[in-house]
Parts: sequence; structure tokens; C-alpha cells
Amino acid sequence: MVVNEQATKIAASAERIWTLFSTHDGQRIAGRGYVSSMEFEGHGLGMVRTMRTEGHLGVAFVKERCDHYDDANMEIMYRIIDTGGLVPFADYRGFAKVIRAGPEACILMLRSTFIPVDMPEADAKKISEKNFELFFQNVKAAVAAGEV
Repeated sequence: MVVNEQATKIAASAERIWTLFSTHDGQRIAGRGYVSSMEFEGHGLGMVRTMRTEGHLGVAFVKERCDHYDDANMEIMYRIIDTGGLVPFADYRGFAKVIRAGPEACILMLRSTFIPVDMPEADAKKISEKNFELFFQNVKAAVAAGEV
């Protein structure tokens, strides 16, 4: 099993950053560069999102279901329910948590766990690490541009 855990400090309030996880538009902003589009069925717990991928992931789609949503603690977790035939991860779970770091900053923590399919764990972890790198860059760029 691969576990990828990373965190970064963001120069914005926790509530501002939480909007990237708790809103459809925020999730679209955070996925730029590796997700070309996102469609949603529902809101919060049980919501299903379909992401059309691009960039280092290739062109396909992935479906994930929100299996944990805690607005008060600013936590969310998605589980992959359809790999689209492209993503080589079995039982993928992506978890995010926003932690206050004073009134104008926060820590954004991401964790993914999954079993690689027909590929070495090191190669699979590199894919996940690239996703995290792009995600963190997108969040910081959105803050700098005033999008969130």
C-alpha cells in the first residue's frame, strides 16, 4: 500500500481555504492543470464527482465519492469508485484537512492511500506526489489572485 502525506502552510485563513473543499467551484480551482473539468452529483457527504483528467495523468475520467465530510473540523475524504480505466490505483482514498494557524494562516494537510495496480509502488507514489504538488500550487495561486 502506498501512503502519501504532505502538508504546507498557506497565508490565508482556514475558512478561506476550506471553501476549496466545500464548494464545487473551489474544487475546480484546486484541480487546475491535471483536471480539465469536474461535474458533481449532490453536495457534501455522499457527493460524487467526475473529473476529466489531463496533464501527467493522461486524458480520461475518474469518479470519486465523498465518504467523509466534516465542515466543523474542515475535513473531507474521497474514495475512488471508477478509475476510468486509466488511474492505476485500487481502493484510493484522498483525505484533506485544513488546520488553523492563527487568524490569517492555516496548514493544509493531504493524505492519499491506495494499492498500485500493475506498477511499482515508487512509480505510483510519484503520480500521487505530483498531484499534491499541483494542488498546493493551485491553492497558493488562488489565494494570491484573490479567487478564494
